[in-house]
Parts: sequence; C-alpha cells; structure tokens
Amino acid sequence: MPIKPLLSAGIALIATLPVLAADNSNPQRLEEVLVTGDPMQRSSLDTVSSISIVPEEQLRALNIRDLYDLLLRSPNLSAAREDKFSVRGISNEGIGPGGTGRPTVSVFIDGARQPGRGVANSWDVQQMEFYRGPQSTAFGPGSLAGAVVVQTREPSQEEYSGKLKLGVANERGREAGIAIGGPLAGGFAFRYAGETNQSDGEVTNTTLNDDEWQARKRYMQRFKLHWEGDSWYSASLSLQDTKLREGNEYLPPERAESGESTDNVDGFYHDNSQLVVFKQRADLTAGSSLSLIASHAENYNQRKGDYDISAEDNGYFINTVDTENSALELRLHYKTALLKTVSGLYYSEDKLRGTSSSVDLPYTISGLRLRAAADLAADRDATTKAVYSEADIHLGSRWTLTLGARYEENQADNHSALTVTGAQLMDPVAGSTVPADFSAVLKPILDSDNTAPSGDAVFLPKVAISLDITDQLSGYFTRSQGYRAGSVDFVSEGESPSYGPEYTNNYDLGLKFQQGSWFVQASIFRIDYEDMQIGVRVDASNFRTDNAGEARSQGAELEFRGELGAGFSVFGGIGYVDTAFIEYEDDGVDYAGNHFPNAPRNTANLVVRYENSRGLYADLSWSHSDGSFTDRENSDRLRADSRDLFGARLGYQGEQMGVELYGQNITDKFYITDRFNSPSLGIDAAYVGDSREVGARLSYRF
Repeated sequence: MPIKPLLSAGIALIATLPVLAADNSNPQRLEEVLVTGDPMQRSSLDTVSSISIVPEEQLRALNIRDLYDLLLRSPNLSAAREDKFSVRGISNEGIGPGGTGRPTVSVFIDGARQPGRGVANSWDVQQMEFYRGPQSTAFGPGSLAGAVVVQTREPSQEEYSGKLKLGVANERGREAGIAIGGPLAGGFAFRYAGETNQSDGEVTNTTLNDDEWQARKRYMQRFKLHWEGDSWYSASLSLQDTKLREGNEYLPPERAESGESTDNVDGFYHDNSQLVVFKQRADLTAGSSLSLIASHAENYNQRKGDYDISAEDNGYFINTVDTENSALELRLHYKTALLKTVSGLYYSEDKLRGTSSSVDLPYTISGLRLRAAADLAADRDATTKAVYSEADIHLGSRWTLTLGARYEENQADNHSALTVTGAQLMDPVAGSTVPADFSAVLKPILDSDNTAPSGDAVFLPKVAISLDITDQLSGYFTRSQGYRAGSVDFVSEGESPSYGPEYTNNYDLGLKFQQGSWFVQASIFRIDYEDMQIGVRVDASNFRTDNAGEARSQGAELEFRGELGAGFSVFGGIGYVDTAFIEYEDDGVDYAGNHFPNAPRNTANLVVRYENSRGLYADLSWSHSDGSFTDRENSDRLRADSRDLFGARLGYQGEQMGVELYGQNITDKFYITDRFNSPSLGIDAAYVGDSREVGARLSYRF
C-alpha cells in the first residue's frame, strides 16, 4: 500500500483526537519526557519541532546497537552507511562528494559534538533524540538539516546498580558489556560502562583468499562522575573512548549479492574517538540558573583501499583525517509563570588535518604513461563565535509564543598542498614499470601549495506559536532558518576556489496527542534552500563545490506508541519526503526537477511487543525504506534498493537474570544502500546492508 495516502489518513485521524479526549471522563496528562538536548529543557509535548525520542526500552525492543541501526528504522531518517545518513532527504554530508564544509547534521553525546564513526553506541544509553529540520539556532554549526542527541545513563546518588551481558551470533558474532555505578562519599556518584561487539562478516575476498574481509570490531568505554556539592551547585564529568576496526565496505556491484570482494590491496578502516565533557550548574534564584558546558572531542580515522576494487594492479590510497573540536558554552536560564528563556554565549575551535596518499596510480601526461605516487594534504583551523536567545512567552492559559535568534560568526584558515612523491614510466606493452624516478617531470606541473581564508556571519531568527487545544492535544507552527558556513575547496593545482554559505527556510506544522499510555505526533514540513552547496568530483584528486540556485524538501511524518491491552503494546512511524532541485545547472546540464541523492520518498517502521507479569516478552519489528537515487543525475543504474527489514526477539527477564533469542533481517534481504561511481578513478562500487543475524544473549542486573 502506498505510504503517502496512509500518512494522510493518519494525520486526519489526529484531528479527531480532541473529540475523543473530550469524551474521557478523567482526562490526565502523562508524566512527560524531558528532551535532554533542548537548551530550553522542554518536555516532549511542549517542543515546537519534530523530535523523535527513543528511550532505552525501545532501543532494546528494536535490538539497536548503535546510531546506524536506529537510522534504518525511523521515519524520514535513512542511512546509506554508518557515517552517511539523511534527515528529511538531506544528507549529513551535503549533496555530492567533496567540499570542506561542516556536516548538515550534528551528533552530540552527553553534550559533546562528535565527528567520529560508530561513536553513538546504545549500551547504557538513557535515550536518543532525533531533531528533524534546521536546528542552527539551538545547536549551532553543522545543524542545518537536524541534530542527533545521545544521552547516556547518569550516575545515581541513591543506590548502586549494574548490569552485564554476554551474547553470541552467526558469523562468529560475539558481544560483552558491563555497566555499574552508584553513590560515593562526599556527594560524589559514578557510572562506568564498557562494551565490545565483534563479527567476522560474510564477505570473502577471492583475490586475497580472506574470508573475514569485512570483519568488524567495536570497543567502547565510558566513565561519568557527578558531584552534588550543595543544594544550589552541581558538576559532572564525562569521558568516553571508542574504537572501530573493520574491513572495506564497498564491493563490485556484480559480485555484491554473492558477498565477494576482488580487491588486490589489503584494505581497512580504523576509527578512534575520545570525548571529555565538563558541566557545571548553579541555581542563582528560585527561577534562574547558570550552566557552563566545556567539551573536547578528538577523532582519528584512516582508510586504506584499492582504487579500482579489482584484482588488477591500478593503485591504492590511504586517507587519514584528524579532527578536534573544543567548545565552551555559557547558558542562563530564567523562568516565571509567564516566561521561560535561555540565553547563551558559544565559542568553539575546530581543527582538521587530512592527507590522501595515492600510490602506484596510473597517470597519463603528454602521452607518457606513468605510475605516480602523491600526497594531498588539507588543513583547516576554524573558530565559531555566537550569541543566542530563545523565549517561550505564555499568552493566556493555552497559547505560547516562541521567539528565538542566533548571531554567529565563522572564520577559517584553509591550507592545501599536493606533493608528488614518486613516478615511474610504464611500458605501454608489458605494463611493467621502468626502475627510474620520473617525479621531477611531474613535480613542476602538479606540486602546489595554497592557503586561503574564509568566513561569514549570519543572523538566524526563529518564531513559533503553539496551542494547548485540550489537556491531551497540542499543536504548533514553527518557522526557522538553517545555515551552513561557506569554505574553500582543497585542490591540487591553481588557487583554492571559495564557495558561499547555504541557507534554508523551514516551516513545520504539527500536532501532539498524549493520553493514558498513548502518545501520537504528526507534522508536515517544507524546507526551502538558497545557495545549496553541491560537491562535484572533478578528477582523482580534485573536488569542486557549487552553490546551486534553489532547492526544496517537503513532506510529513507520523509517530505513535501505546498499549493495546492483554500485555500487548505497539510503536512505530511513517515518513514521506519529496525533494527536488528547483534551479541548478552545471556544465550545460539542467538538474531542475531531479531528486536529492540518498533521499528515499517513503519510510516506515512498526514494532509489536508482548510482555507478561511472569517476565516473558516477545517483539516483532518491521521497517521499510523506498529505493533512492545516489547521484545528482538520478541515474537508474546507480539507485539504492528498496528494503523491508524484519526482526524478532523472544526472551525472559527475571528479577536479575535474563535470556533472549533475537534475529535481525531475518528474511536475509539483500539490498544495496549506496553506490559510488567515478570514471576519473575507474571505480564502480556498491555498499550493501547487513545480512541476517541470529543470536542469543544472557544478561544479569542488580
């Protein structure tokens, strides 16, 4: 059944809820969930944007290990790979490859901005929050399309508690986890969590005879310390370290379904991330408080891969990226019966150090065929300064006006350099190389060293109006602006070209209903782009970023959860998004009317859960995503596949001991999530979704 009519019917149904609520003889608002990432500290019912809050229980029911798993199973969210996903059709990387700008979606863990891959582990997480639509006013840089906030479990001042888990799965999957915490002396409390999960994967490299080609190993450790010194002051420290080790994900499209790689280079992907967050809060008066949040995050990742992913010897690359983010934010909260405000000062420093080394890459110049080696270095030092404020003004007993604004300045020093490190002449007949260094021929032509500053300033307003229609039903309309700073492209020759910032105007109209065990929210939205940044690969070592004229994304989403009776409950959602370039032409090609890459039109998910008083439980889950284009040309042969993923869980949880059996993608659906095609590199590759996983897990808690 098409999802768009179903979504329309669902939103229409929400409109009848005031009548249902009025018929209830004892209307009652549930205890509301606090949205931890919102600087205004609103409840889920009082937010004026589309936010999905996924608590720990729901993460377990979906058997979610990390952010990637959840992105595959949420409306209007879609993941092509672990570090490439879209919100309302807008990719976190922006449109196309290349470019040096910030991401469009920010990921925060306990208040620290995280650039790494695989950092959002779900073990000992209290809840995950997805903010759809521009969040630049509240979250600052890199939040044009949305934000993801991960709130891990806080230390308890009341009692000691802990949990353990051990699990096994097919493809030699294994996992182990521990979490423990409680009060210490002198007002201190702590929480420690550690986890590892590993799998050998099912891909075999037929060239290198390696049947663990896509083996994956994850490690996570987290320590939190909280202090309640006085009734008016508290402080907390969070430390997290994550490591990811895995093989290359891309496969030859013609061999992807059989799980075969043909690379002749022993490739890998390594990712290390660390974060430190120090928070302080002081209550100044009965209605005001001051918070200071200091964070530092570091990420190092390195990828080695075969350029042509074949048994042929056509060169390989080693890409290394080091990033650091240090941020300091001061917030003043003030609240009266008629007014609730937050005002803040924000400062951050971002450092990027990247190198891309090409080795034995075939290269033709002036009719000569060479094998060349070169290093492309890219450095950026950026600062962001901002002042912002947001206020909820109560206009009577049911109406609330929200006004917000952010003024932000971004400055960056950019540097790029290309250095030829070696070159050998190739025999045009035999293909072998002449043992002599010809780099002196290439260096005067290709070597380059460029520096260029970039910077801009922006004022971002926000206005919203919300209405408590009944005690159970509320509605809102929000207009906000999104922004991503301009920058400079890193190139191997000539001057570094600059490109301007991009902007969005976002409109959200939503309804939220909560009564008894039921919570339902629906929204329709439109996002209008100006000067969209679109990355274009020029050749093997050069990218270009265009500022397209206009584009738009529009659609709707519906989410629900509640109890059905007799031990059954349900939660799920439906999303619809329609994206299009309105005004965009490049090299004589008109892309107007084309859809954004990696923007599936329909997404949906549903979980039915059963549990009884004896500790038995069972979950059945389904998630759907339409296929999507992966390039701006909307090439049919480069589409990502439509997919329906089914999961199940059956278990028992006693007072302390628990055991469960689970399955993910239990129909073993084969689906391509992304395609990468570059004639300049001679590469055509496919990224494949996770195959069937079946496992068992033991747990103990106290």
